[in-house]
Amino acid sequence: MIIMILSSILSVNFSETLNSLIFFTLTSAMLAVFAKGKREKIVEIYVIAGFLVTFLLSINQFILNSGPVKIYASQYQLVSSQIFVDDLSIYVASIFVFIGLMASVFSTEYIEERKREYYPLLVAMVTGMVGVVFSGDFVTLFIFWEMMSLTAYVLVAFFYRRWEAVEASFKYLIMSTAGTASILFGMSLLYGMVGTLTFTSLSEALKISGLQNNAWTYLSIALLITGFGVNAAMAPFHSWLPDAHPAAPSPISAMLSGVVIKTGVYAMYRVLTLIFPSTLYNWQIGLILFSIVTMIVGNTLAMLQNDIKRLLAFSSIAHIGYIVFALGIGTIAGLAGGLLHILNHASMKALLFLSAGALIHTVKTRDLDTLSGIGRRMPITVTCFSIGAFSLAGIPGLNSFVSEFQIITAAIDAKLYLYAAIMILNVLLGAAYYLRVVQILFVRPPTDVSEKAVEAPPMMLAPLIMLSILAVMIGVYPAPFMDIVKKTAEQLLT
Repeated sequence: MIIMILSSILSVNFSETLNSLIFFTLTSAMLAVFAKGKREKIVEIYVIAGFLVTFLLSINQFILNSGPVKIYASQYQLVSSQIFVDDLSIYVASIFVFIGLMASVFSTEYIEERKREYYPLLVAMVTGMVGVVFSGDFVTLFIFWEMMSLTAYVLVAFFYRRWEAVEASFKYLIMSTAGTASILFGMSLLYGMVGTLTFTSLSEALKISGLQNNAWTYLSIALLITGFGVNAAMAPFHSWLPDAHPAAPSPISAMLSGVVIKTGVYAMYRVLTLIFPSTLYNWQIGLILFSIVTMIVGNTLAMLQNDIKRLLAFSSIAHIGYIVFALGIGTIAGLAGGLLHILNHASMKALLFLSAGALIHTVKTRDLDTLSGIGRRMPITVTCFSIGAFSLAGIPGLNSFVSEFQIITAAIDAKLYLYAAIMILNVLLGAAYYLRVVQILFVRPPTDVSEKAVEAPPMMLAPLIMLSILAVMIGVYPAPFMDIVKKTAEQLLT
């Protein structure tokens, strides 16, 4: 509804990817009104087809795009709405849509009731995220940000008959609202100082007005980083994520860790490099310290977990620390590593949460001790889980090793030796708990519960196998992906 109003009032000319998502959001919601009972399957198929079409459009858009393209939606005295299309926005949007496609396919077997409510909400959430990615000003970003957040709250509480789902959603609502308020205050300060909210104008306006080293400018930077950090689940604003994951449906957990928290990271990358370049503003060390605390907190707490979804949630917090650390390095090599890790972590965390969801759907428990030995009964599912775990543990030959190695070498090249050493230690911590989980699932003797498990159905296994293939493909032949992220990083810093 928000997007329909925005489109009609501002005559928005969106990108192909966003046009497609908005269309499928509106039409899937209308279709859901009439698709009752057995006809719910129509909505399911329609949304999956929508994600597939949109993903193909985004890939086509990425191939055809050359250089930054600014598409102005409206220019009014009070509202200036801008859609910004470049390599970064198309790259991140493609990741978001791809993970949405994987989650929607998996959901065909996982979600057993209220499908006509679930699928329109899922596509609306992805539309909000992709809208944030293509936003060229704070007003447009804020509208899509709210669309993403509102649908995410509802999806976390989708199993509302369980008290933990409602509690987790409410906690997410409170934390996210505080973060959104911080973003609003930050953008309001900027508007008050220079009278514009478009990303392409703000940097020049601050320079012309002589406000680059102004205390209010640095306060706005701090407020924006804090607000985006809440969404990204950076420490100490991370507490909502480990509660949301166990309560949410597993496909939504995959979306939260895979892509929703990346929206906050993307906003940091876009705002800090475009409006507040590190050559003019001293935010790098502060951001690095923020990221170091995040990765230490995430990995340390992950080691203490026996709930498989909480463990994966804390691991996501740590990996957000790696991605933000890459931004803090401030070099093309560092940003390239961070951008590649956005893809690698999104795909691997989706793989892990969907695999865990298949286990939980079968045996109705998240307790690792109870899941002991289940790999003997669900070998395909647990093999896929193990590939994701080995990848995020930094095992060579899999995709996350490439991006983690790129970030560490970029830090060493930038003479950030201490911080590089801290990240290496954190990668080793991550390897310790991931190897422990694989050992529990595969090596330990099965329990009475895991003995009764049966392999996941084909529609659950399909996205797991596809994501596993992606992990090996990038790990073995990373060159095309490295070329993409290096080109994107160069565009960001020039």
